[in-house]
Amino acid sequence: MAEFTSPARRAPDTPAVDGAQPPCDHESELHKRVRQLERALASHAVIDRACGVLIAWTRCSPEEAWATLVRISQHSNTKARLVAEAVVTAARGGQLPPGLHRHVNAALKQTGHGPGPTENLRSPVRPRSD
Repeated sequence: MAEFTSPARRAPDTPAVDGAQPPCDHESELHKRVRQLERALASHAVIDRACGVLIAWTRCSPEEAWATLVRISQHSNTKARLVAEAVVTAARGGQLPPGLHRHVNAALKQTGHGPGPTENLRSPVRPRSD
């Protein structure tokens, strides 16, 4: 059985299934993929930092921190990377955007670990006395 390969994976002189020639600019395709991977790595790094912030603020598990970021992202209709950037900015002394602030507080309250409603999240929550 013949294995299907995308036009980008065929040699430049191999005709496509429909007879059209595949694009010959493989270098451009590689540059595009490299840029996509670089963006993915940057997004992953900021999301990891935001999870760390949430863990420090709320003493939740890494899984709970990720679930909290996802919940905030979904409920605010904001990309997870942008939510993560806002959380990291807040941890560095900045303010959360007003619309996002409400969603962050709601998500933190749902975890049972969070600080509850606040004007901003500039400082970490005091540890719970268990």
